[in-house]
Amino acid sequence: MEATSSTVLLVEDEPLVRQSTAALFLDDGFDVVEASSYEDALSLLAAAPQTSVLVTDINLAGRPDGLALAKAVAERWPHIRIVIVSGCIRPQQGGCPERAIFFTKPYAPGALLTIVKDPTSW
Repeated sequence: MEATSSTVLLVEDEPLVRQSTAALFLDDGFDVVEASSYEDALSLLAAAPQTSVLVTDINLAGRPDGLALAKAVAERWPHIRIVIVSGCIRPQQGGCPERAIFFTKPYAPGALLTIVKDPTSW
């Protein structure tokens, strides 16, 4: 897999949410790589470290969760921008990597795209 500067790694364990969010990014011209777990996401990033944005849900099937994924990505690939999403959990202060953005679900599609497309908002 080859990632470009406009590649989003989308990590979501709910297939319908993952498909609809991937379609949103694809329709806007992003390349999208999909994963459903922490392990899958790290494997994909190891193969394509030039990925530009990680969008991960906090709640993922199994362990570790999306917060642990965000922290691992922030440490290993500091150039990747990170958006953490959840409709159930709000991270405690200091629970997200320093440069990550938390976004609540359900999100307005346009708002999510704006966050992902605008690196100056980070």
